[in-house]
Amino acid sequence: MDFNNNNVIKALARWCLLLQVIMISSNTVALKEPDYVNMNVTIRNAMTGVIRPEIVYRCQSKRKNYGWHRSTKPGIQFSFPIILIKGETKIPAIHICNIRSALGTATLVIQNTYLDAEMCPKSSCAYEATPKGIVFRGFEWDFETVFPRLKPVEYLELQWTPWPNRT
Repeated sequence: MDFNNNNVIKALARWCLLLQVIMISSNTVALKEPDYVNMNVTIRNAMTGVIRPEIVYRCQSKRKNYGWHRSTKPGIQFSFPIILIKGETKIPAIHICNIRSALGTATLVIQNTYLDAEMCPKSSCAYEATPKGIVFRGFEWDFETVFPRLKPVEYLELQWTPWPNRT
């Protein structure tokens, strides 16, 4: 009888230790950082100085179509969220945006990775539709200094493809 009680006590002690280990490991998993990061892609209307400043655009990815949007005046913007895997720099989120204006069309391919989300917090990077074309305004790494830092950049990403002449 004594022998059985010792086995039961040992078994209960093992189960208590096992439950404690499970509880501690589940707490550390809950405290760990999430494995994804949110980012917004912003498209802004900056068609100043033209007779018809309206732009129409549609953005879509492999999994989601954000639909057609119309921006009638300069200054109006559209943002859509992207969820990126944290620490993954090789798998980009690819979005294709078709933008139309009185000056022509542009098909913008946007590839964002986790590093882009780190460089552009809170919609600080944007694509702007200007009379010249689609301009990117945001940040890029400056590796010319001893300590790399983010510097603001602005460059023409894509020119307008003129509408075909109709006679």
